[in-house]
Amino acid sequence: ARHSAALHRMRATTHATTSIAMQGTNGARDATATAHNGGAQRRAATAPAHAQDGETATTMRTTEGARHRVIFFDCDDCLYKNDWRTANVLTAKIESYTTQRLGLRDGDAYALYKKYGTCLKGLMEEKYLDTQEHLDEFLHYAHDIPLDIERDEKLRAMLLKIKTPKWVFTASVAAHARRCLEKLGIDDLFEGIIDVRAVGWETKHSPRAYEAAMRIAGVDDPSDCLFLDDSVSNMRTAREVGWTNVLVGTHARDGGELITCDHADHIIATVHEFEALMPEHFDEIEDAAPGKREEDAVPGAPN
Repeated sequence: ARHSAALHRMRATTHATTSIAMQGTNGARDATATAHNGGAQRRAATAPAHAQDGETATTMRTTEGARHRVIFFDCDDCLYKNDWRTANVLTAKIESYTTQRLGLRDGDAYALYKKYGTCLKGLMEEKYLDTQEHLDEFLHYAHDIPLDIERDEKLRAMLLKIKTPKWVFTASVAAHARRCLEKLGIDDLFEGIIDVRAVGWETKHSPRAYEAAMRIAGVDDPSDCLFLDDSVSNMRTAREVGWTNVLVGTHARDGGELITCDHADHIIATVHEFEALMPEHFDEIEDAAPGKREEDAVPGAPN
């Protein structure tokens, strides 16, 4: 096993493996084709998604009355809440990969997460994942899990009424995010998925990730951006780059303590409270009856 002295020093003092916090599991490829092409990329890789038959998709309407031009939604533990069951399974898979396949010690994955923002970023920086083959193997292994996520008709109805263009902005890979969206029944309601590949493997602790997301979404002014996420640390960076942010979740993953966050502009318990918080982003839609789903709702993404 390869151990650097630095990695030994940063072993976590408490074996909090369940706090790896998705370790880069919140993203792969919907927007990756446009991630590095500069301002001209816009939405080239992900054309507007289509609502189910009989429903009215509102993501491309004008946003008169709303001061934000685009909304970015995190995926895991933001668009759904399931008491971190998915997060805990992902955490366990990442821990097992680092110990069984890389030969690291128990807790080293958490130490990498604490130092670099995600375990994935740490494994790349420490050269444990130094080829595309190793990256793909890790990402497939970590996300090859069952999803305990239920369809959410209330969420679907709310998202259908949003008139502001909306993207999924995840620190994970698009294939995982898409599976989550499909489980929720909302995979056809976003402009696309901006994942860790699309932002050049940056974490949401880095302003560069937000800058890349803006380029993909076709916006230049940070004040045009609204961001919903369940991570307190991501609130800090989003505010630093000038985005309006909304913390989704009022209790901590470990211990369940009430969350306080000086960097959040707004705090809501679940994403369902977003409409009441910012009604200016919503249109009224009557009789939005469910219909047949488009097979390839978010174009440009891997199967």
